[in-house]
Amino acid sequence: MFVLLKEKGERGLLKGILERIRSPSCLGPGDDAAVVDLGDQKMVVSSDVVTFARHRPDGTSFREFGWMSAAVNFSDIAAMGASPKWLIVSMTMPPELDENDVYEIMIGIDKCAEFCGAEIIGGDTKSGEGMVCCTAIGTMTGEPMKRSGARPGDVVLVTGTLGSPAAGMTALKNGKEEEDAVRSLRLPIPRVDEGIMLRELGATSCMDLSDGLAAAMHGICEAGSVGMDILWEALPEGPGVENMCQYADKEYMMLYFGGEYELLFTVPKSKMEELHALDVDVSVIGIVTDSKEVCMIREGERKEVVNGGYEHFKD
Repeated sequence: MFVLLKEKGERGLLKGILERIRSPSCLGPGDDAAVVDLGDQKMVVSSDVVTFARHRPDGTSFREFGWMSAAVNFSDIAAMGASPKWLIVSMTMPPELDENDVYEIMIGIDKCAEFCGAEIIGGDTKSGEGMVCCTAIGTMTGEPMKRSGARPGDVVLVTGTLGSPAAGMTALKNGKEEEDAVRSLRLPIPRVDEGIMLRELGATSCMDLSDGLAAAMHGICEAGSVGMDILWEALPEGPGVENMCQYADKEYMMLYFGGEYELLFTVPKSKMEELHALDVDVSVIGIVTDSKEVCMIREGERKEVVNGGYEHFKD
């Protein structure tokens, strides 16, 4: 039986792959990054691919593309609560590309690595369509934040704001000026410091928002066999969202577009006072339930949130 990838989607494909390979001896597929126990510390590893065709919106410089190439990996390291240390960069580039464009990509990657406290230690180059694959390596002591730890009664929070990358893309498509929103789309900030603080605080689960808030909520709930009740009015709306509502659906921008690279996490109620004492920009958006349903409460009406968000091969 033949099933096209555009019908299967990335999530279905990954499930099929995992059914056909051996299970690793460490924490592996199913979380934002793999965690290998080295005895006195743990090594945290994540790898991600970005392409010119999919991840370089109109007007994005090669240096900005380079930053994005590294940021998506460091965001996964942040979601585990680890400290980024090293980055391996492999790429395929069209032979017709100006060499200076490649240098600009590498400068962008290195700037992001420097910002996150890491350094480039190797990689590879080949001829092909424009693509960068980075592998980020971090370290930590203690236990990582996983997707599976949320428990009924835990508080649901998110760092930063939501919807600005979607607003930025909408602005670009419609020729509108939304500088802050476009910047958030092109130069996402990995929440490394926040991730470390949340792990040390005792966050029970965490996942980054690369594929959108809805996908992350479902990811944490499925991993932990729990549910969530989220208050729509509590969602922190990012710059540009309101202005772009005339061109795009607000719910889509806030829940499904993705690209924020913020952290969705849960903490026990007993940790809330300690959390508020930290210098972390977070918003309380809901509570973990035992219903195994992800629901949005909006103007008093409770409605189940569709498990959606950006998905490669389908979108």
